[in-house]
Amino acid sequence: MDKELEETLDAIKDEQRSLKAALAKGGTTEPPKQIGSEYRTAGDYLQALYRGDETAVQLMHECRDLIATGDTGNKVAWIADELRLIEQRRKVTNLLTHDTLPDKGMTMEYNVVSTDTTTVGKQAGEGDALQFGKVTFGTKSVTIDTYGGYTTLSRQVIERSTTPMLNTALAALRNAYAKATETAVRTYLYDTIAAQRDASTDANKIDAPAALAAMTIDQWAGLIMDAAELADDRNVNLTRLGVSKDVMAALIALKDSGSRFFDLSGDGSDTLGDFDLTGIAGRFLRLPVQMLPNAPEGTACFIDPESVTVWESGGPTQLSDGDPTKLTENYSVYGYLAVAATQPLGLIPVKFATA
Repeated sequence: MDKELEETLDAIKDEQRSLKAALAKGGTTEPPKQIGSEYRTAGDYLQALYRGDETAVQLMHECRDLIATGDTGNKVAWIADELRLIEQRRKVTNLLTHDTLPDKGMTMEYNVVSTDTTTVGKQAGEGDALQFGKVTFGTKSVTIDTYGGYTTLSRQVIERSTTPMLNTALAALRNAYAKATETAVRTYLYDTIAAQRDASTDANKIDAPAALAAMTIDQWAGLIMDAAELADDRNVNLTRLGVSKDVMAALIALKDSGSRFFDLSGDGSDTLGDFDLTGIAGRFLRLPVQMLPNAPEGTACFIDPESVTVWESGGPTQLSDGDPTKLTENYSVYGYLAVAATQPLGLIPVKFATA
């Protein structure tokens, strides 16, 4: 065989082998690295921050928005647990839309729909113009608030204690952060519901046919149907009914008499729903019901999650509001949070008749 031809064939074979190796390598994908996998516990992470470990500093920056984005499956167990424990303590915040904050600014702007004349209909004929409508937007702004607290740990505790002691200190800060942010969201939601319901002009409400104590099952069923019709007209979701403790007690105390042909609850014609008294949630006539802790008496509101948005960043991995490489003995858990009614008509407050 001609030497030049032999060299050409050898080069082609080498190229084929390289191509096969590249294809084989490309077909094997390594699992993505878990965020925070360098540290076994929150205490180990805190000790690394104290030492000025660059990996720990980078992790703090990477975790900035995890509080809002939720568990995407790529976080180490201790970070996922921290976020889950905060979520469990924020029963009202979990009912609403959660989003991340912009990187900079003490206030943020958000868009609301001012007018919406859009419509969709069947095309009359081929080539005919489609239905036309227009959406106009308004811009509102909301203040971004800081929530946090700190504790003092001695140098000996940081450097020489076992990590469970550090974990305990951080858990206390985490729980306090969850409570403070949840309280802020509750206050905003409860005030917004009351303001819409009790407005002297153009009140956003649905009128109940009787006082709370006098409401019958049939009247509650009619009220839910009215709310469902109104939600459909507004193009919002009738996701759940949020109620104060006295309203939930009134629902639980309801009794029916006689036999019904229809099963209204989905659990049989002789039941109205079910309630978890410790989880303060349940179902009433197939509609999810959530108690709103410490809400003013007489509060009842149908809530679409998109009606109110909670923007947040920070949380349990943010242990210093300064340069982590210069930390001495003060450690803080902090975050930034803003709340606004982005779709106000997604709230349908109930106005009970005066007794």
